[in-house]
Amino acid sequence: MPRVSVATALVVLAGLAGRAHAGDGENAVSGGAGFATYSTPNEDEDETLRPTAGAALAATYERGFGDYAAWRVHGAGSIYGGGGLVMSGLATVGLSYRVDVLRYVPYVAVGVGGIVRSGGPFETGVEPVLELAGGVDWLRGRDRSWGLTAALTGFASDTTTFTIGLRYTRRWGYF
Repeated sequence: MPRVSVATALVVLAGLAGRAHAGDGENAVSGGAGFATYSTPNEDEDETLRPTAGAALAATYERGFGDYAAWRVHGAGSIYGGGGLVMSGLATVGLSYRVDVLRYVPYVAVGVGGIVRSGGPFETGVEPVLELAGGVDWLRGRDRSWGLTAALTGFASDTTTFTIGLRYTRRWGYF
């Protein structure tokens, strides 16, 4: 069985490591697309309304204020089919926290904001929301990553939305 020296192991680990901490002043912009769905109570009947299909586009800006934390502004637009065409727009502000690991970086985020919905069973209106999000980024370099992301919004409103998709992130200002 071959022996691996401690020095060789440290060199390999250092090569795999891609530091992901936010750092003071680091900026990040993400864009993504994915699957979206909603659920809302049907006020006329005793049932929950859900679409048969949906798609979302999202954008996020983050600015680091510590080693792992960042302020976060997030916006998303979704369109849903089945039971009538429904559209929604979401905007939240909040915090994100990235766990510093090697090449794969899990993160969680929380935000508050509002959702605008229109079409299908909805009258056009704005509702307050709480957003819980998370995912994992795959570092492709210090300044970019690909990732899987998911978000659940609702809680302060009748409408609950869920999105899951892919995102691409560019970072700058980390020195």
